[in-house]
Amino acid sequence: MFIFFGFVVKAQVPKQEVSADTTVFPKEKVVLSINSNVLLAGELLQFKAFNLDVSNKESKLSKVLYVSLRNENDSVVFSHKLKVEKGTANGDFFIPSTLKTGVYSLIGYTNFSRNSTQDAYFQKNIYLINTFIKPIETKKTADSIKVNFTPKVNTDFYEKASNPETIQITSNKQSFGFREKVNLKLENRLGSIGGNYVLSVRKIDPVEILGNVSKNMKDVSSGIFYVPELRGELISGVVLSKGGGLPVANKVVSLTIPGKDFVFKMAKTDANGRFFFSVTEGYDAEKSIVQLNDSEKDVTSYTLILDKKDFDLGESEAKILKLDTNLKDWLQERSVQVQVENAYFDIKKDSVLSNKINPAFYNGSGKVFLLDDYTRFSTVRETFVEVVSLAAVRGTGENIKFSVNNAYDPNGVAKFNDIPPLVLMDGMQIQNNEDLINYNAREIKSIRVIAQPYRYGPKIYSGIISVETKKGDFVPTVSNYVKELDLPPAIKKKARYHIDYSKNAALSRIPDFRVQLLWQPDVVFAGEGYSTSFYTSDVSGIFEITLEGFTYDGIFISAKNYFTVADN
Repeated sequence: MFIFFGFVVKAQVPKQEVSADTTVFPKEKVVLSINSNVLLAGELLQFKAFNLDVSNKESKLSKVLYVSLRNENDSVVFSHKLKVEKGTANGDFFIPSTLKTGVYSLIGYTNFSRNSTQDAYFQKNIYLINTFIKPIETKKTADSIKVNFTPKVNTDFYEKASNPETIQITSNKQSFGFREKVNLKLENRLGSIGGNYVLSVRKIDPVEILGNVSKNMKDVSSGIFYVPELRGELISGVVLSKGGGLPVANKVVSLTIPGKDFVFKMAKTDANGRFFFSVTEGYDAEKSIVQLNDSEKDVTSYTLILDKKDFDLGESEAKILKLDTNLKDWLQERSVQVQVENAYFDIKKDSVLSNKINPAFYNGSGKVFLLDDYTRFSTVRETFVEVVSLAAVRGTGENIKFSVNNAYDPNGVAKFNDIPPLVLMDGMQIQNNEDLINYNAREIKSIRVIAQPYRYGPKIYSGIISVETKKGDFVPTVSNYVKELDLPPAIKKKARYHIDYSKNAALSRIPDFRVQLLWQPDVVFAGEGYSTSFYTSDVSGIFEITLEGFTYDGIFISAKNYFTVADN
């Protein structure tokens, strides 16, 4: 359907430019599950996001999802970009000691969900307590959310479990000692119906939240149609004439995401001056470069404007987090436990998985000249004359041009011989050739030359000259037609660390004050059940086992059970 209407090439489109009835398109929404809504500075906020359609089934549209944490002034604490796989994504955030005690909002959305006035984004309240910063004195008349001390847990945790008719959670015992192994079994009473869930085991905090924080349901989609990121991340913008601000069609724009395995893409503007790039590759760079391709003389006549995906929700109703004085002892104990756990972070940390290496779009074609294998010359021009036999430098000053020597066209009479090659430097397109000519040749690592006509995107080149510097940090000068784009990479996957006292005797000498005993965001039922295990810590109390998620038929499941931990 999207291909038929032909406007999926834009991440966001003014509705007046959309020829189709946008109400016929399927809806999409995000639902978040978290490990706790009450957290101390120094703890980890963990979350799983479900990308769903209106029937609560896995959405097949967006492949990128966004989660951000905001304070009551709508200032963004963090914003994570997550790759969606099988309708879900997960991440975490370490609560720094610089965040003030207060009420925060965790927001989840996709680019496409922003079209919905009801489910544009999903919001959860997070109550943060910072024991390292003294609370600011506030007026007694200020609205407040009370955090009360509740020493007793009002649940018959030995027998009670929610939704036993759907999924029942059982453990091998009801009471455990310190550092004892717990075996969990999840029995699927729905039969063979599978689903995608998150499993969490966490100590029940002796707190009770009293008071409501109204959700800010600002319409974020007014006047704009947001397109789903079907294959990967969409980066879009518009080219306007500098004088009248009118859209300019048929202009070529290039994107470079730098790095050792850089990403380079090209696109052409449509009748409304809009362009897009679809980025499916993983990358590590925080900033990227977008350039308008044209002659140095003509390019100054245009302005390049990039679309933004973040949005303002506006300030929410101010609420003060008022702590019960009876929480003092518990907060002191938890604060010490958190600090001890963080002191041993390097031993217990998760492993971050690397991105898959992206081969360059030319995929190893051409010949590479490693300059350290040759006599070094002081200038780039001499290097091309003496070393790089497949390419040449012609002219001086503003008339400097690069050319490739096509072995199949020694007389230079082929059809594409008179057009310039594509010149790249650390993946950045070189449009002002003096940038390369005036570069210190001794800082260049290699020069790759593809001396044959090459079509990439909407353009044909006589060949490719790709220069790699030793530091890999070349950046062209930013201007109206060369834009630097803040483009944080998607959050990488993690191999989560699980304590196993049976296999690592050295752990017996390390303190263990975990209250989050287990967080498995990728629980998928195969058949009728699921089994897992973990170890308790040196923290006593009542622990809650929570399973949340959706079946493949869109049924929301929430099952719980409880056990105790005490020093034997």
